[in-house]
Amino acid sequence: MKVIVEPNKIDWWFWAVTFIFIIAALLGWLPGYYFVMIISAIQILFFWNRFRSLMAFDTQVRILYFAFTLLGLFETIRFPLFILLLVGTFMVVAFNRCGIALVLKKMPWNKHQALQIQG
Repeated sequence: MKVIVEPNKIDWWFWAVTFIFIIAALLGWLPGYYFVMIISAIQILFFWNRFRSLMAFDTQVRILYFAFTLLGLFETIRFPLFILLLVGTFMVVAFNRCGIALVLKKMPWNKHQALQIQG
């Protein structure tokens, strides 16, 4: 896999900052979990505004990611869930590959969507 770092794109920065807060949270800084949730919610609003649709593929990815972050409100599954989010977010930040996008691509309403997400 080729490393794709795009610091000139705001989309990439959303994921990079999210990645940093996930690391902080996993290292014991409890507010980090909440910052990940907040950044994820902001991404939904950002992409909803950009594409003017909650059904836009990029917006769908952010909605599902945000839903996963909300599961972190349950303390018993928070740590293992955020380990998974760490790996997935790293893949987006470093390689522009997203597991959530791969799954959403298989949904019937997304059959004609481009596979790569923005950022």
